[in-house]
Amino acid sequence: MALAVSTAPATAQPTVAAAPSDCPHGYFCGYKRANFQGLGFRFKDCYMQEIPSGMGSGGSWYNNQTEGTMAVLYNKAKEPIFVTDGAPSQDAHGSWAPVWYVDAC
Repeated sequence: MALAVSTAPATAQPTVAAAPSDCPHGYFCGYKRANFQGLGFRFKDCYMQEIPSGMGSGGSWYNNQTEGTMAVLYNKAKEPIFVTDGAPSQDAHGSWAPVWYVDAC
């Protein structure tokens, strides 16, 4: 996961793999391990939610919300640190270390 808030205009998205079977349409899913292994949470509501403890410093995420919906990741001080690309989007090799909260949309 990059540690910068994206302010650039939307561009063509890279090819995204099919959603993991445990991440239904409409959800932003966080995984404890790389490559979408070890589901840690599924969020779909539009408000800042604390991620579960134990997510660790590795991990991955899949944004399977309504097409184009972006999720915002926040640090401990509730400051935005990353905005995902619009759904569907993913990061198979990220880090939950700086992330404390997620607003799924």
